[in-house]
Amino acid sequence: MTRSRIAANAAQALWGIARTADLREPPTLAQAQQWHRDLYDQSPRPFGYFAGQVRNSDPDFPDLIGYEVQVGGTPGTPSAQVPQALRRFELAAQAAASRLDAVIAVGADPSTMAPAELHVVLSYAAALHGTWVRIHPFANGNGRTARLWANWAALRYGLPPFVTIKPRPGQPYRAAAAASMTGSDQVMVAALHQMLRDYLSGLAPYADADEPSLPSRL
Repeated sequence: MTRSRIAANAAQALWGIARTADLREPPTLAQAQQWHRDLYDQSPRPFGYFAGQVRNSDPDFPDLIGYEVQVGGTPGTPSAQVPQALRRFELAAQAAASRLDAVIAVGADPSTMAPAELHVVLSYAAALHGTWVRIHPFANGNGRTARLWANWAALRYGLPPFVTIKPRPGQPYRAAAAASMTGSDQVMVAALHQMLRDYLSGLAPYADADEPSLPSRL
């Protein structure tokens, strides 16, 4: 039940992203916190503020003080440094979005996107995803939120939401995500190129027949 609930919540989050994509609003930490709350809506949580609150040293959220994480033996950002890391993430994401917005017009036909432009969009998606998983701001659900970031970038620039949120994608995503944890996002860029090709070719098992429908920008 929890798996299907989170999958349904992820689909709703993607619909929300798609509806506002053309507004070109700046990316913010607040929107990612809302995604996280939406993902865990009506799902069991270990404590009330589990959804949407980040690991830090804030006494208002004692369960997250000193909450350290590792992924495959690689540690995430120390909890006390998470708020500052997220602020840097937000500023970098906004600066990059501003640059891309100036190059790719709202409503541009993605089928006519130059290969160099597509590469820049997917590089942006990979950077958002990779930086988020390295920070690992939440107690859980960071990978899902990182994949929402990747789809947010795709939808903003006219591509479909081709990165599965729940369940976690298989290869080449898994190897690329592991590489991202070590600081290399280039493997993810290549993986996203392959995943997009598979999605557009109908080869990617994006969702089972029982899974909720998803938005498409093509």
